[in-house]
Amino acid sequence: MTLLKKFKNLNKYTKLAIVIITIGILLRFSLASVYHVSGDGCWHFSVARFIADEGRIPLFEQFGRDEPFWAPPVFHLILAFFYKTFSIFSHDIAEFSMKMVSPLFSSLTLIISYLIIKELFSKKTALYSLIFLTFLPLSMDYGIFGYVDSTLSFFVVLSVYFMLKNRLISSALCFGLAILTKYNGGFIFPVLLFLIYKKNKKNFLKKTLLFISISALIGLPWFARNWIQLGNPVWPFFNSIFHGLELHITSNVGSAKIMSLFSLNGLMAFYLGFFGVPNGNINTLFFFKIPALHLLFPIWLIATIIFAIPLFLGLKKLKHKKILFIWIGSYIVLILLYVVSAGWSISRFMLPALPAIALIWGNGLDKIKHKKTATVILILIMVGFVFTGFVKVTMAANSWDSYKEDFEWVKANTNKESVFLGYQCLSYNTNRFSIIPFPENIKKVDYIFVNQNFKLEGRSIVKGETLDTIKERDFEKVYNNPKTGTIIYKTS
Repeated sequence: MTLLKKFKNLNKYTKLAIVIITIGILLRFSLASVYHVSGDGCWHFSVARFIADEGRIPLFEQFGRDEPFWAPPVFHLILAFFYKTFSIFSHDIAEFSMKMVSPLFSSLTLIISYLIIKELFSKKTALYSLIFLTFLPLSMDYGIFGYVDSTLSFFVVLSVYFMLKNRLISSALCFGLAILTKYNGGFIFPVLLFLIYKKNKKNFLKKTLLFISISALIGLPWFARNWIQLGNPVWPFFNSIFHGLELHITSNVGSAKIMSLFSLNGLMAFYLGFFGVPNGNINTLFFFKIPALHLLFPIWLIATIIFAIPLFLGLKKLKHKKILFIWIGSYIVLILLYVVSAGWSISRFMLPALPAIALIWGNGLDKIKHKKTATVILILIMVGFVFTGFVKVTMAANSWDSYKEDFEWVKANTNKESVFLGYQCLSYNTNRFSIIPFPENIKKVDYIFVNQNFKLEGRSIVKGETLDTIKERDFEKVYNNPKTGTIIYKTS
């Protein structure tokens, strides 16, 4: 039987689910092809490129952050594999291949999430839930951004899927890889523990110990490395307990801010982040000159509220409440811990819990009576989400491209080992080491990148005491681009 005949023989909900998954995959790869790496992605990609080129994991090399490389490395190793593999064709193709990692894992997560939801609920609810997962801006954004979270979500969701099938060893392997991708992966453990109990009540303790042992074998070597090298297995977190390496970053992690839990601005930022506002920061909307923004923003806000309505309806007559609430609750605990230790969290921390949230949304959508009207409204909203996603990514990419001449000059005219004064995206785009622009770091660099209009990465802007010191030292000006406003000084 051909694939086409098999497809025709499927029920309508499964057919539609395949169509939605296909659209979701195409969307993610299309957006990723336009996307220019930015934010934390710059740090991750610089680390991966270093691993591919040098054949080792970095420690104190400078990629624009005032910190060693401490993050669990699975994502970086996968990026490095793609970069190394495709570098046989060209540097540009190798860079492009790294951008395909997030959409690849995001697409796989859509498929596994659908299988989980179909296992717990009906095919119809699984279809509805899939719509939420596919078109929610948070899911689309981090399905393309060069961040760890899409890869983390894949391993988390796959561990749950295997546990639902009572494949404990496979689940443990995925759980270990999730922790080795990002510390946040550990917060799925209560869900997995609940499922172990449900499926193995008679030998629960034995199965739990086996699960923990397998996961520990995968994750412990990295934590041991950090303990030996940095004095703290989970550096920079809980550094006041472990008394590990003290740097600027550790002073910002761990100071209790209980009142942050009641911040209205924090809650609003969390909501906005779910619907595509970068880091939930409303000021980013004014980064570009968007025509009629004062009219478009209220329309967009109303659309997000309408899209969220099924979440509230879905709480009624909800099956499998325990597993869903444990799943969502575990990541809410993560959010709360982050809030009280480092200020308000960002919405992407909830990505591994999106399948559970989507299930509630899908259950709620099933309860809406006027299906035709609801379908038309939802399609319009989803088209709006996709359109704004493409506009956002394209405008950002064009802004980065305007500095291409500056970055290319650096690559062509400076030594590969040169160190610049700048932040993580300057390091990534120039393929040079960089140190954050503090006054005391001037003596540690070979070049200084000065551009007071470099809003794409505000932390690379040299200002205050650092700028005053540069003016006083009268460094040699080796590059000047009036079009972008970039000046590069050589320090020696």
